[in-house]
Amino acid sequence: MASAWRAVLVALALAACAGPAPLYPPKPTTPLEPVDWLSTLESRIPPLKHERGRRWPLVLWNGPGFEPLPPETIGGLLARGIVPHIRLDEASIPAAKALQAAGAPVIAVEGKGGNWPYSLGGDPETWAHRYPEGKKIPEEWRAMPSPMIFKGWAVAEAQIRQTLSRFKDAGVVLDAAWLDWEVEPHVASFKAAIESPSSRALLPAPAAADGHAFMLFRHHLWMGLMSAYVAAPIREANPKVSVTNWMAVLSSEERPVPTWTAHALPPTGPSLMTATNPTAYGVDLAFLTGWDEDWPLDRDHVDRFYMQVLLRQVSADSHNRRRIAPYLESLPWVARWVRIADEERKPGDPPLPMVPAMSREAYREALRHLWLRGIDGMQVFNSPTTSDNESAIAEVEDAAAVYDEMLAFREFLEQGDVMNLDHPDPGQDGPIWSGLRTRDRALLRVFPGGGERFLEIEAWPGAEVSVPLPPEGATYRLRRAPEGGIELEAVR
Repeated sequence: MASAWRAVLVALALAACAGPAPLYPPKPTTPLEPVDWLSTLESRIPPLKHERGRRWPLVLWNGPGFEPLPPETIGGLLARGIVPHIRLDEASIPAAKALQAAGAPVIAVEGKGGNWPYSLGGDPETWAHRYPEGKKIPEEWRAMPSPMIFKGWAVAEAQIRQTLSRFKDAGVVLDAAWLDWEVEPHVASFKAAIESPSSRALLPAPAAADGHAFMLFRHHLWMGLMSAYVAAPIREANPKVSVTNWMAVLSSEERPVPTWTAHALPPTGPSLMTATNPTAYGVDLAFLTGWDEDWPLDRDHVDRFYMQVLLRQVSADSHNRRRIAPYLESLPWVARWVRIADEERKPGDPPLPMVPAMSREAYREALRHLWLRGIDGMQVFNSPTTSDNESAIAEVEDAAAVYDEMLAFREFLEQGDVMNLDHPDPGQDGPIWSGLRTRDRALLRVFPGGGERFLEIEAWPGAEVSVPLPPEGATYRLRRAPEGGIELEAVR
């Protein structure tokens, strides 16, 4: 990865010498003031123009806090297509009761990381890697959990059961738990595990013998643990609950789900989750590992690169859901700009450059296509730590605006079948199109590319239509006429 970063450094330095650099997000020079999200949402996000119906409202990573809110405040946020979330914790019961009383869904969103929940298992000697005395190893390995010791997971399960029992006693029904548990063993170290005799002895023989086999094993183990110890007790408490976790996606050999760095996730089948949770992030790591230094570093090419990044994981997951588990919802995380590459740096890597971000116009375009590729809701990662406060607020403005725009076509969102899940590869500038269709009507969104002025689309089997490609993109309604042919109407 270091060599790739050096190539990108050179390309970015040359581009910086050419003049102003509107491609780059602002870099904070002073500590950021906390955002008053309640007043910001009320002043910056207008009420929806179109009815939301029974669709999930938007959920924000940063919201108005976890204190109980007055019913008129909750109603005002719902009118904007947004609902405050709670934590999966007894302390959230008052806030949950306020949400429930105001007619809002009660949705738990919380993050966990690192050695949790292995660390709930008591003395680290009972759950962490153990090494022979005097063995020279990286010191951080001693704090890593042995993947096959599940005592801490059992404690976490018991805590979930107790929490939801207290919810029930308080009359609270949890409607959804959309978790961000980025915990071990999903990034467990192969070397740390096999160098520990006690941990290696617990691994399946192929996983202990080969790094690739270990990678497959840890991914499937992580999904299995999240299913058995997290999703199961949540669904026992409310069989109708919606439950998912970060990166709970369906991957297949036919269409692997790519990571941020375009590595294919191993084939993964359904679990006890009721929804998948792909990420649609304009993340700097995707640029640093996927951008070709020979591509023009300009606004159009950067935007098209990131649009492909936002579409690829949701599209692959939707493809597999439709073939493997059509009963699952999809609730992706979305964000225009996320800076995480610092977390991936190793000693000796060069300093990271400022990385270009996609424009807000391109981001809104990508969000439109996500809605037309079979998703059921959005979680908005509006974290000020990724750039600055204004960028975090813009994340919400853009997601809410596109949500309202797509709600004008709610009948297609609720009844339509996905028409297309393909997209250009990085570095290609072909057209992008997405759509939903019913028996005799369809909704299309097209975005131009490759210099083409029209796009030929098979709207229904054996029924093709030539769709104009204006420079700014367009949305069309299609109708199969009783006498034959297809009527095309531009609606935006």
